[in-house]
Amino acid sequence: MTGADAGMLALVHGGAPGLDGLRVARVPAPEPAAGEVLLAVEYAGLNRHELFTAERRDGSEPARILGADAVGRVVGLGPATRPGRGGDGPALGGDGPALGDRVLLDPTLNWPERARVPEHPDLLGGRAPGTFAEFVAVPAGNAHPVPAHLSGPEAGALGLAAVTAYRALFTVGELAADEHVLIPGIGSGVGLLALDLALAAGARVTVTSRSAEKRDFALARGAAAAVPSDELGGARLPPVDLVVDTVGAASVPAALGTLRPGGRVVTLGATTGAEIRLSLRELFFRQLSLRGTSVGSAEEFRDALAFVREHGIRPVVDAVHPLEEAPAAMRASADGRTLGKTVFRMPGTLDEGGERP
Repeated sequence: MTGADAGMLALVHGGAPGLDGLRVARVPAPEPAAGEVLLAVEYAGLNRHELFTAERRDGSEPARILGADAVGRVVGLGPATRPGRGGDGPALGGDGPALGDRVLLDPTLNWPERARVPEHPDLLGGRAPGTFAEFVAVPAGNAHPVPAHLSGPEAGALGLAAVTAYRALFTVGELAADEHVLIPGIGSGVGLLALDLALAAGARVTVTSRSAEKRDFALARGAAAAVPSDELGGARLPPVDLVVDTVGAASVPAALGTLRPGGRVVTLGATTGAEIRLSLRELFFRQLSLRGTSVGSAEEFRDALAFVREHGIRPVVDAVHPLEEAPAAMRASADGRTLGKTVFRMPGTLDEGGERP
């Protein structure tokens, strides 16, 4: 018997369009299927993915539990799930963790290898129930040991941002040491992790933001330069090798102008719009590359987790809220004023804090 037998609290969307459809409700708890584990969630990080999901839904669809990231304890095993050796070490045997193991989740489903890109990557909180709940059932292979240097809120904030930033920089962006990276719109969980990963790889990083606070924060974290967003087109920067952009229409045209001949742009978001005007002559005469990416594979998640562990990287946590405050916290996060990740604490979890200093 677990606490799941009496149902659970979860953040669900349904009954009204957009963010008005968010509510915390008691729902049936999941049962792990064959090859799955049941996780008692401790902390779960908020991503733009959940905001976009809520904003796209018109409220007439079946209620959906949101959330892609989580850290917690394994409290159940599905039929035929072979447990690993147990413990919180750097590797697990069998198909996955043992009962009692503390794990964080790979949020991407059904994408085992980086080279075999699916038509539409599937995440927890998409077709499968999400992590903003007291319990979630996931494939055993999606549960990974928690790097020992991370707090609970940091571990809950890591997964989606880490694999997204890792794939953008290294798989798609082909970042090499000593290259110059531009990250427009610094301040999001993905952007800040991209900054940390690039610095750990030996790159020089320039960031942009409308916020002086966010620019100063990035400089203190190791960025070589920080430029107001509206001044990027006129900024005198060393030629950029790689742009990692989550902003979209408001930044990509100016970012293209910063590239050296042969440079590349990796785009992974469109918070300011998805449509841009693009000169093909600029692309082919200057031999620029424009590349797209979204989330990442299980292979890349393992590599990202190893990189985070090796370099002691910590995601930036803006604030930790109890699950009951999740609807209000999501509305507050929608305007982009947070610095780093918003994290939700599940009922019964001891508060580790986690707010940034």
